[in-house]
Amino acid sequence: MKNLLQQVMIKKEIHNGDVDFTKGLIESIEKGYTANLKPKYAKKYSFSPSTLVWNHGECARFWYLAFEGTVWEDNADAYGVANRTGGNLSHGRIQDALLKSGVLAEDLEMDPEPRKYNKQIHPAMELAVRSEDPPINGFADAMLHYNGTDIVGEIKTVPNEGFEYRKMHRKPKMDHLKQVLIYMKVFKKDKGVLIYENKNNHELLTLPIELNDHYRRWVNQAFDWMRTVRKAWVDQTIPKRNYRSNSKICARCPIQKACSEAEAGTIKIDSLENLGEEL
Repeated sequence: MKNLLQQVMIKKEIHNGDVDFTKGLIESIEKGYTANLKPKYAKKYSFSPSTLVWNHGECARFWYLAFEGTVWEDNADAYGVANRTGGNLSHGRIQDALLKSGVLAEDLEMDPEPRKYNKQIHPAMELAVRSEDPPINGFADAMLHYNGTDIVGEIKTVPNEGFEYRKMHRKPKMDHLKQVLIYMKVFKKDKGVLIYENKNNHELLTLPIELNDHYRRWVNQAFDWMRTVRKAWVDQTIPKRNYRSNSKICARCPIQKACSEAEAGTIKIDSLENLGEEL
């Protein structure tokens, strides 16, 4: 019994020593993730599709202040930064697989102006999404040529739970779908595909998107909405708030502080319409 008690005490001392030895290490690593997230001034000159379809991107007041130029604050936590970095790395790996598989389009009619982000760049990867009216600037992950047709491809990495839901219901996430529809309109393509990767085991899922009347109506009104918002900025008529300051959309907005300090607004512009389910 005495020997058993001694062994327990020894193990406890070793365990406590280990805890003390590494105490605060995780917090230090997390601080390293967010070390560069400092407020900075930036001015937008065009709409970004990936921002437009996500939370504050549906707010006309957000875009007005972004076009004016203001201080931005990245409110991501350590997990958010790590998740973002991991997603970028996965994109590069999957794009490399697309390149080696031979499914990328070779004869592109549009001028892709690729973003040269790595050594194995291909004209059909990281295609510049450009529009003058309304002004749009973004990058699509890939243009595929498969089964005799061009397909706008977008890669998304999701946790296991979200992946299994998409797999079971065969439905893309709504903001992902809207993003691809904007790309399809700019490129004048009728087909797109969302390529999902399960973050847990790297399983892949493809969800095809084919333009129909429901999708066409939404994307056309989205372009009209952008024109209305842009005109409000040109005319210097700041939109009123559409949300309470404590709403989820405002809480995640990178220019929330600038918005709260700006004037109340003179015109009412409804938020960007949701896509909704097809009837």
